[in-house]
Amino acid sequence: MFKVDKLSLKAIENLTYDDSPNFSGIVAGECKGDMWVDDLDNPNIALVYSFAADSFSILGEPSNIQIYNKFKDFLLDNMFHQLKGKGIDYFEFSVESEKTKPYILHIFNNQVIQSEDEYILRKTDKYNGNNIVPDGYEIFKVDYEFLKKLESGLFENKDFLAERLLESWGTYDNFLNKSIGYVAVNQNEIVAVILGTARFKNIIPIDIETENSHRKKGLAFALACYFVNECIDNGVIAQWDCMDSNIASRKTAERVGFQFFKKNKVYWFDI
Repeated sequence: MFKVDKLSLKAIENLTYDDSPNFSGIVAGECKGDMWVDDLDNPNIALVYSFAADSFSILGEPSNIQIYNKFKDFLLDNMFHQLKGKGIDYFEFSVESEKTKPYILHIFNNQVIQSEDEYILRKTDKYNGNNIVPDGYEIFKVDYEFLKKLESGLFENKDFLAERLLESWGTYDNFLNKSIGYVAVNQNEIVAVILGTARFKNIIPIDIETENSHRKKGLAFALACYFVNECIDNGVIAQWDCMDSNIASRKTAERVGFQFFKKNKVYWFDI
């Protein structure tokens, strides 16, 4: 397996999926992430890491079992050592192709694999209901002017926004050209963010987080309403991913009007 930053158009077509913008966007070079492939010119399989998802995904549909065996060797001899070196003692992943999934699960059938359903929801129209910003908070679009204020030191927790934005896009310019974001501010602190952390074609997946002490006040709902309306104004579709156990996240998405699109599984096992 080779670590690569860019693939040919033909190679991209073999490894991308319209229903997986988080990882397909990285393969297509639209956003930032780590990617390894089995062949530089004609890849059959790819391992892709997304900072925003904090997980790996396996893309491609090899027909040769030897490719899967070599992929397993790469994980055991290389990737798992890298993870352990970072203090990570598990491997978390999804598999984008239903054809590939049985092969991946088979090569690790000696592991105790755990899994959880992940729900993928999308919204293709504006939110037209009431959107009340809680008292004491202001909502700002993450645009050029806001980023100037961020870099000037106006906000005491700059990294709450900057880290996730730069890890996903590399530069502020890339973000501004391809994505959308909003923040909730309380005094001089950014207390909640919603960002498009990837893009594939016209689909933007959402990363949303609220600081612990500011949760359960309606900030996530308010930010999501602003976000989806901005998406529709710009001809893109917002995608909301949430795990089955994150009931609050799914309820927020449904309240905004996100509709079920598909269900996937996320797997993990100890290494």
